[in-house]
Amino acid sequence: MSSISHEEFNEMTEVDKTNQMRNATRFAGVGKSLQGVGLPSQMTYYEGIALTDEMDLTGMLNTSYVGNTTSFLLNSEENTCSTVGERKVTLAEIIACVISILTVAENVVILIAITRGPRCLRKPPYWFIASLAAADLLTGFEVVLAIFVPVGNSPLSRIVLKGMAVVTFIVSINSLLLVSMDRYLRIAHHVDYDRLLKRRTVIMLILASWLISFGLFLITPLLGWSCAEQYCCAMDGLCVCRRSVYGSSICDTQCSKSFVPFSKRYILTGVVYFIISILVMTGLYAALFKVVKKKSFGHPRTANGSSSGTSKAKKREVQLAKTLIITLGIFVICWLPVMALFVADLIIKSPTTQLAKVFDYALVPSVVNSFLNPIIYSIRLPRMRQTVKQVVLPCLFNGEKT
Repeated sequence: MSSISHEEFNEMTEVDKTNQMRNATRFAGVGKSLQGVGLPSQMTYYEGIALTDEMDLTGMLNTSYVGNTTSFLLNSEENTCSTVGERKVTLAEIIACVISILTVAENVVILIAITRGPRCLRKPPYWFIASLAAADLLTGFEVVLAIFVPVGNSPLSRIVLKGMAVVTFIVSINSLLLVSMDRYLRIAHHVDYDRLLKRRTVIMLILASWLISFGLFLITPLLGWSCAEQYCCAMDGLCVCRRSVYGSSICDTQCSKSFVPFSKRYILTGVVYFIISILVMTGLYAALFKVVKKKSFGHPRTANGSSSGTSKAKKREVQLAKTLIITLGIFVICWLPVMALFVADLIIKSPTTQLAKVFDYALVPSVVNSFLNPIIYSIRLPRMRQTVKQVVLPCLFNGEKT
């Protein structure tokens, strides 16, 4: 085969061009093997044709050496996976697992109280609390599964398992938003409350909160918002970025470094969703406090000019302010580490493995939030607390109600 120039190639007939391209294709396949034995890593088409004119490729391809080299290159991806270290359970994962087990137990109690307690607990407002309890229960369950359940060597299995955990976390946030909305409507629009939140409306809101979570945070990564094709996972082990035959990483800057094997678009969606949730919750609770404060100054005046219910109203304002600060404060504090890690992931472009190592520790406060939700939104309610004491605990330990 002789070396040809660009002008000569353009003057060829279509048949000759086809033959030349076929030869080039054969050379490209051989080139990958030849680069493993010390040839240049990048060659133009014409350099390749010239090289084949100088070397007896047919003889080389018949040697076992090149055959073994080709086999090695074809199996380089498998070799990369086989070098991944075994996944070891970290201290952060053990802590998260213990908290998750307690979270599951807590929310089972809440769900039993709502389903087996007095009929007043089965009204629409408590359905939002039931949705929150179900989401937190599944969150604890998913965290335990993610730590201990074998997942094989498919990146898609990681996407499904981690995606389901994210879904339950997001449903929990959505349920907190619904509880905030319910509290606001119950006080600010007390007269129209039953008309605004009918049984059908409540069911549709709860279903929408779950469907949105599944659609955004599980279906989308399965359809493309992930880097599954760019990662290689050892059997029940860690996932690492695939390497080319020359040892370079093939993961682009759009792949997350903290939440493998998802894309940065995925974690950006989570960060934006979190910020919007905080703004909505803050707006609802601020409006709620404003309404309560306004109604507190509406008490009739006594003869000495003082309000008959001023002291009680002020006490109620202080109590409400404490409740709102605790509610929003715990929510923000618990989710801030993960969100800060995701923001750093979005900013950092250079390859790093440190973000993935930090993720386990940043996740623990988020699990703590699911543990605290039943205490903040359920146990603190006098009627719920009474039901737990008189109905749930006797059922669990004595098998009968008191």
